[in-house]
Amino acid sequence: MPWSKLFVQSAPRKSVLALTVALTTLLAAPAASAQDVSGYPDKPVKIVVPFPPGGAADMFARMVGQKLSEAWGNKAVMIDNRAGAGGVIGTDVVAKAPADGSTFLMVTIGHAVNPFMYARLPYDTKADLVPVGVVAQVPSLVVTGPALKGKSLKDLIAMARARPDELQYASSGVGSTSHVGAALMESMAGIHMTHVPYKGAAPALQDVMGDRVAMSVDIITSSMPQIKAGKLNGVAITSAKRSPRLPDVPTVAEAGIPGYEFTAWYMLLAPAKTPVAVLEKVNAELRRMAASPDFKARVEETGGDVASMNLKQSSDYLDAEFVRWAKVVKDRNIKAE
Repeated sequence: MPWSKLFVQSAPRKSVLALTVALTTLLAAPAASAQDVSGYPDKPVKIVVPFPPGGAADMFARMVGQKLSEAWGNKAVMIDNRAGAGGVIGTDVVAKAPADGSTFLMVTIGHAVNPFMYARLPYDTKADLVPVGVVAQVPSLVVTGPALKGKSLKDLIAMARARPDELQYASSGVGSTSHVGAALMESMAGIHMTHVPYKGAAPALQDVMGDRVAMSVDIITSSMPQIKAGKLNGVAITSAKRSPRLPDVPTVAEAGIPGYEFTAWYMLLAPAKTPVAVLEKVNAELRRMAASPDFKARVEETGGDVASMNLKQSSDYLDAEFVRWAKVVKDRNIKAE
């Protein structure tokens, strides 16, 4: 007699029914977890940029969107700019979007700063969003205007120590890349300067070039053209190594703050419950982009470098950034406006 019939004959009816349900569920589990994403995407995809058009995050989102569209047979990948509140408005849109692989978010350092800078956010930064992959890493430049031409970073630090809070630095907004880059410099050098926030990098740099503000720690993408035009002075670069595009500009570590390293990053995120198979598929495309000569060349033209990280590496990277910027925000008492 087959063992199944023997079991049925000897077991209570309710027990048999319960076991049958359990076995059915168990056998069906692998099929359910083995997600088929061969047809993905089956609807238009959008990348939300929580900043205005024209900035670095917008530029990288458009580059990624174009490459994803090409990889998916020219299926639509739209860019949706939702600027405001230091990236909070656009981030909230994606945190509450359907987790079906149709919505992504392009963020930078502010994403790791905001949870510690704002008393309350309309979403849970860590629980509601997950990393898909790091797209690019871009250093910044310590720049000054004409009045400080010839001054070194050591000179600026000496000025700040001699006259605490008198030396002003411009940023593109509270909690922005340019703000926290300078705040990290203050923290590591043990100096105090006065932060002057602007609504964007362009007006901030205009006031540095006009000597209305002493300096800025600005992303190389926007400051390098002004240095080459002679409108700004490149004092130091924030990366661990000198840039081949500006080989005469020393690193901040070389120029006066040993151990200093600061690189802006641009990362694609998704709603937290997006299927892992979808995340893996998009991450694989990001890594293919990083290996493609044309995409790499376009990123390098901005002064940055492509990044190639799998899902775990991207998650670990973001976790480390949360730890880093939590300390800086606390040390410099950075608060949202």
